[in-house]
Order: sequence, then structure tokens, then C-alpha cells
Amino acid sequence: MDLRQLRYFVAVAEELHFSRAAVRLNLAQSALSSQIRQLEREIGGPLLSRSTRRVELTPAGESLLESAREVLAAADDALTQARALARGETGALVIGSLGPAPGGLLAPLLHRFGERHPDVRVEVRAFDFSDTLAGLREKHVDLAFLYAPLEEADLEMVPLITEQRVVVLPQNHRLARRREIRPADLADEVFVTQPSSVPQIWRDHWLLVEELGKRPRTSPHIGDKHEEWLHLIGRGEGVDTAPAVISRYYAWPEVAFVPLADAAPSTLVLARRRETQDPLIDEFFALALEIAATAAVSSSPYSPA
Repeated sequence: MDLRQLRYFVAVAEELHFSRAAVRLNLAQSALSSQIRQLEREIGGPLLSRSTRRVELTPAGESLLESAREVLAAADDALTQARALARGETGALVIGSLGPAPGGLLAPLLHRFGERHPDVRVEVRAFDFSDTLAGLREKHVDLAFLYAPLEEADLEMVPLITEQRVVVLPQNHRLARRREIRPADLADEVFVTQPSSVPQIWRDHWLLVEELGKRPRTSPHIGDKHEEWLHLIGRGEGVDTAPAVISRYYAWPEVAFVPLADAAPSTLVLARRRETQDPLIDEFFALALEIAATAAVSSSPYSPA
């Protein structure tokens, strides 16, 4: 057993779909299946129950998944530290971001932090909808920019900035030329489905469940990556709501972004694991709050929380 096989297994276990896992790993599906079978031979039993319609974890697979995530996180941390020391750096911070990094906040934050700690390497990693906690739970990152609402007792989350949401819909949709859209306008619309790993409280926010007083219909197709999500919307599989930053980050000709009125805004938060004790993380946290409250952020397309 090696780390590569563990990464392959984790990808399949999280996707519960060999084709999607192969795309995620940039690997041929046949090669992925071969590596999983080899791992199962070493284990001495099946890790996955396969049928023509679905893939499920066996009890052995469920047990291995938890341990594999811990092993891979420890290996990634060890590599990060070793590379930093090899470059003469005194430390490193890895920042996760669920979707586009908040440029109006992140750029001055990285600049100010870099001035104070020129020998600390800071890496920013983008995550998709399959991990709404942007790597925090698996310890792939030290801090993460996430979007509320999330109920995670083991995480400390502070609100940074809020902004109006937008409705994302096909360019040829009957509402695409509106100056703004209200939740009632979307009562009969089909929304794009997101992965089962997405917390329901988070998904309900973007589905406008509170505003509509019901959970709207959803498409049978799942958009777990931002580009795939936009493709689904562009070809008419459904609509969705999103932070307005999406409209400034993606230039997608098949998709229209229309401001959403009379609905709760999107709130960007900075999150960390509660048990983490690290002066660099403490300082980054405090600096983010300081910058979020400045005029420089409020004069950007965002407004302070």
C-alpha cells in the first residue's frame, strides 16, 4: 500500500463514482479501477461494493477512509514543512477558498501579512462544492474562506463581508434581462443539484427555502465543480443563486447573472479549527478582521459585514 493508492481510494470513496473520481484525479478509469483492486487484494477484502448503478463503501472501506484521510493530511503537512525549510522559510500557511478567492479582501491581506512575515510562505487553494469546508476538516488547509450558514461546532468562524446574491440562469431564460429578481419569481424554477456532501442548512440557503417557504425542485444532474455547475445552468438544466463575486470572476457567455432582491445576502466568513494553536494563524485571523473593517474593503465591490 502506498500514498498514491490511498489518494485514489479516498477520491472514489468521496465521489462514490469511478468516472467522476477518475476525472478528479486526471487518470484513466481503467487505471483507477486496477489500483483499487490491487489495494483490496492487499487489504484482503472488498473496500467498495459495486453495481451497475451505484458504488458504496463496505465496513472495511468506511474504516479505511477515516484513517486514509488522516494519513494523507499528515503526509501533506510533512511535505509542506519540508519544502518550506528547504527554501529557507520559517513557516507556511495554507488558505482554502470555497470558490473564487475574495480578491477585494485577500490581496491587501496577503500584502500586509507578507510585509510582517516575509519568510512565511502562504499558499491559497481553491475548493469546489464537494468540500464546502474547503479542506479544513481534512486538515489540508490552516484557514479557509467559506460562505455561511454553516453549523460546525469544531470550527471557529468570523463574518468578514456581506454582499447581495445573484441569480445564475441561462442567457435565454425569461428572467435573464431583468434588472433584479425576487424569490417569488423563482418559485416554479428547477434548481441545480449539488453533491450529497453539502450540508443541508447551507444548500437550503442558496435554494431560497426560507424565502420561498418550501424546497424547490432540483435537477437530477449534480454540479460539484464550479465550471460544471455553470455548464449545467448554461444548457438549461436549472438555475441557482450565488455570491455576487461569482459574476465578477466568471465570464460565461451562456449564463446570465441577475441581482437577487428581498433575500438574505451572502456572508463570507474566515474559519479555522478550534483546537489549532498557532501564532501565525492567530495573526492572520486578526489581520483579516482588521482589513475587512477598513474603507479599502468597503469601497470595493464588497461591503463590510
